[in-house]
Amino acid sequence: MTYGNDRFIPVLLGTGVGAYNIARSLHEAFGVRSLALGRVALRETRYSAIMDVRASREFDEPDAIVATLKGLAEEFPDRPILVVACIEYYLNVLIDRRHELGDRFVVPLPPRELADKLINKTDFYATCEALGVPHPITRVLTPAMRGDATLGEDLPFTYPVILKPSNTDIYPRLTFAGKQKVYLLHSAAEVREVAERIFAAGYNDDLIVQDYIAGGESVMRVANTYSDKRGVTTCVSVGQVVLADHDPTMVGNNNAILSVADANLVDAITRLLNAVGYTGSANFDVMHDRRDGVSKLLEVNLRQGATSYYAMGAGANIPERIVRDRIYDEPLEHQVTTAERLWLNLPYPLALIFAPRELRGRVLRKAFGARHTLWYSKDASPRRLLEVVRVDLRYTLSTLTFARRGQGF
Repeated sequence: MTYGNDRFIPVLLGTGVGAYNIARSLHEAFGVRSLALGRVALRETRYSAIMDVRASREFDEPDAIVATLKGLAEEFPDRPILVVACIEYYLNVLIDRRHELGDRFVVPLPPRELADKLINKTDFYATCEALGVPHPITRVLTPAMRGDATLGEDLPFTYPVILKPSNTDIYPRLTFAGKQKVYLLHSAAEVREVAERIFAAGYNDDLIVQDYIAGGESVMRVANTYSDKRGVTTCVSVGQVVLADHDPTMVGNNNAILSVADANLVDAITRLLNAVGYTGSANFDVMHDRRDGVSKLLEVNLRQGATSYYAMGAGANIPERIVRDRIYDEPLEHQVTTAERLWLNLPYPLALIFAPRELRGRVLRKAFGARHTLWYSKDASPRRLLEVVRVDLRYTLSTLTFARRGQGF
């Protein structure tokens, strides 16, 4: 099979919608086919004409990932190999092991020291504070505070509050009753009880307690960015969440987004990324605080979001920028998207029905020209279309199930 063009080969680590997002964006920009690697071939990338999937159960092991990539260098000895991680696990393997891959590989990621500074929430919020970047008011609970009878008292904000782990490497690997990704707590007693449960499960890092920003999807925003190899942010695209995924196993994912203009948020993100010398793609979770009208950063992921195809609808092709910067060595023009376009990860009627009331009119007006990552006219064989229909059906059933339970709608 032919991958890439005479200048590079795109290799994606991941086989879900995030990988298809990258592959489609590259195909639209350069007409190239991508190669995706992962544990299993998921429906989102199956039977695609714009990408191939090589699946191996051994991809649980970093050594196997490195060995597979080295094998590609031997299989394709004539061109640089651009490697893009589509999920956190692969991203961390690349950051830690890229020195083993050699000069043939282009890995657009920051160094480990900077990555840790941004991934660890204690450090991230401290950096935001130092740079004057808006974020929810935050207090840190350390393991040394365990057992303190006054824990959760005298906070500089009122209840309810948000509690979440600072270390997102240790916490996901823990198992205990009542575990959640993020906790909404209504009293100091609840803070002490949940903190004790987390520490007792073996968590030995900071916990974050934050001011709660009320509101559902209507106050949730996202931003996707690209910073070039010089550490200069050249692209920012902001989206207003219309419909989040309410499946507890998919918390943090979105199913419908409107691209929007938010100049103050763009300025804040650019200030943060440029100050730390960030390079590569990034994805921010944001809440728009109605109390003061300010969009506040919650966290950053060091890759494009799986739902970042909304930026394409607004005119920003971030994967294309990676190639033009890292492969073609071309200067990049500064781009901030401002057009309002609708992106979908499920059938349009669901987005319209379950959108927050205050967003429903905008969703209705943007029905024509709405973008769906998986529905691509240049990748529309009967087998491929059947897989996409099955994916849409899965999201439809999941959304209707949680609607009937009254969860989040």
